[in-house]
Amino acid sequence: MSDKRIRSPLSAADKREVWGEWAEKEDQHLQEVEQRWGDSDAYRQTARRVAAYGKLEWEQINAGNAEIEARIRALMDMDADPLSEAAMDVAEAQRAHVSRWFYDMSHEFHVLKSRLYVDDPRYRAGIEDNTRPGAAEWLRAAIAANAARAAQTSLEPGS
Repeated sequence: MSDKRIRSPLSAADKREVWGEWAEKEDQHLQEVEQRWGDSDAYRQTARRVAAYGKLEWEQINAGNAEIEARIRALMDMDADPLSEAAMDVAEAQRAHVSRWFYDMSHEFHVLKSRLYVDDPRYRAGIEDNTRPGAAEWLRAAIAANAARAAQTSLEPGS
């Protein structure tokens, strides 16, 4: 196991409680994450942050994620365009959630990661299991629109 490996101070029981099924394959998941992103600043930042998270922090993380998923579901139930302000706002909320709890996520990286939501069945399931079918594509479009909005805002005078 690598010295930079993401490690949680939670007990096995607490991991099962706050992570659900993910806890059963923790080592497998973390090995893949380390192989994919282990040399990145985002990985190192995540490893530092997660090492300090207890059950309370994971409950807050899960609650924030559930709130974002509920917003996605509600917007999709209203047939909201993924390019709408409300959709871009939920995409921004997701980006800010990751930035707060795991690593500083740029808009550009958010766009890149959103491709995984569509192309990787595990990421798709992570998005759609708690929202609805089609949410992966909807969110990817909202994330791209949000990144474009952020780029435009940064080009405006006085910003």
